[in-house]
Amino acid sequence: MALICFASAKGSPGSTLTALAVAAAWPTSGGRRKLLLEADASGGTLALRYGLGLEPGLVTFAVAAQRHLDPEALWGHAQHLPGGLPVIVGPDNPDRAASVLARSAGMIASRLAEQSDLDVIVDIGRLGTEAPNMDILRAADVILMVARPTVEQLQPGAHRLRSLPVPDDRLSWVLIGQAPHSADEVRKALGFDVAGVIADDPRGAAALEGGAAGSRLRRSALARSASALAETLAKRHHPVARQMAAAEAAVDDDKRISRATFEMLMNGASNGR
Repeated sequence: MALICFASAKGSPGSTLTALAVAAAWPTSGGRRKLLLEADASGGTLALRYGLGLEPGLVTFAVAAQRHLDPEALWGHAQHLPGGLPVIVGPDNPDRAASVLARSAGMIASRLAEQSDLDVIVDIGRLGTEAPNMDILRAADVILMVARPTVEQLQPGAHRLRSLPVPDDRLSWVLIGQAPHSADEVRKALGFDVAGVIADDPRGAAALEGGAAGSRLRRSALARSASALAETLAKRHHPVARQMAAAEAAVDDDKRISRATFEMLMNGASNGR
């Protein structure tokens, strides 16, 4: 399983929209499945935005997670967004969302980890000084801090990333646009990798939030940049992709060894003449 978490620190850079767009574009090759999980301690928005019920969702999944969960039973807690993306929606009440996560985030992470054929994209929402969803963050393959590249959003984001009890190689930025600071500038100044840049595309964002689908949405700058980010993340964290990368690396190593052996033989032949 790959567990990919999107978070923010200050303002409204669009972490929910980014998680949604990346989840929609996430590859499902090799028989793998994908799921969007809303684990925002300040309350979910997707059910209200897309006219879904609040249950089934995070509340029912948290109850079920307290006991052994059959792999297929997970899907009984999911609904489907326009276009068919499965989602476990969070409660819209902030107090209830925080309470559910404080009690059950660890068991939720454990039950998701049991789903070997599943990749989960998580909307963490804004990270505060207290994070009831911390157990999900600890289990993540990567935590992506979504921010517009302004000092007002980057500095709080950097402080939040540094405060997380996870290794630095599991922390990255996702930038919304590249103004006033580029990805290279952010990487050099703040010390964390920039996994990708999502286009600052208000029309594309409005279309996605409105439930649009089809070629018009796929052609938007937002969708194209989200697809590129999904591909990058999948290559790094998708289990099948990691296996393929390891196999390719082994082939490359064999080629390098063969080349080195060939050069040694040639040098030996030259020295023997």
